[in-house]
Amino acid sequence: MTMNRKNEIITILKNSASGPRISFGLDRLTQTLKAQGCRVREEELPQRYEDYRKIPGRKLYAAVCENDPFIQWLIREELLVFHTEEPKGEGFYIETCPALLTAVTGGTDTGVLYGLTELRERVEKEGHFPHEITFGDAPVFKLRGPCVGLQKTKVEPPRLTYEYPITPGRFPWFYDKALWERFLDMLVDMRCNVLYIWSGHPFSSLGKVADYPEALEVTDEEFALNRETFGWLTRECDRRGIWVVMKFYNIHIPLPFAEAHGLELLQSKISPLVA
Repeated sequence: MTMNRKNEIITILKNSASGPRISFGLDRLTQTLKAQGCRVREEELPQRYEDYRKIPGRKLYAAVCENDPFIQWLIREELLVFHTEEPKGEGFYIETCPALLTAVTGGTDTGVLYGLTELRERVEKEGHFPHEITFGDAPVFKLRGPCVGLQKTKVEPPRLTYEYPITPGRFPWFYDKALWERFLDMLVDMRCNVLYIWSGHPFSSLGKVADYPEALEVTDEEFALNRETFGWLTRECDRRGIWVVMKFYNIHIPLPFAEAHGLELLQSKISPLVA
């Protein structure tokens, strides 16, 4: 007889030590479970760990392997048994333990996030929460991710190649948070852990130097928007386990700064003023 797995109740056992990455993974998994007709609720982890068995139905617990007392207790009691190597770094391991408990553990918060992402993908593909699973995996490459260019295909005289202040008029997509969220979710689904942003000279759009106000290439309103957008982007990347790396050229200076001091835009021979 086939069991109807729709409307199944999944209880997430709370982990008080969960950081933003584990919370993000649980949130995405919860959304997918609800979309498949499951009911999701949360419950505190019992103080007596063995009492987790008394919680009815299927349960889920996610935590970093080495740091978590409950995961370590499951291992000592041989309720959680690794059939692959114990997860390290960005690696993860998922196992169905006794009493309908699915444990998702990793070497780091990012590893746990990848385990929860794997589980979410299986729920989405199979249409229900897996009743039996034993699976571990880990990325091979250390850095995995795309380069996004804050660049255009035309030079803007009197600026030179690669010189494009960051403004809504030039790069409207940079300020589209919904677009970024879809893109970043795709990156975490692909287990990417780095996002390179390439700009010839980003500093005159993202920072102010008190002694040289003429170095700013955007309006005060654009500057505030840039800082807010870039700050939001780095936080969203961080909770997906993605490191933001800004790539730039150090031979460029801002156009208004160059004009104010009679300098060449391309500093092939460095002026003491910009050294």
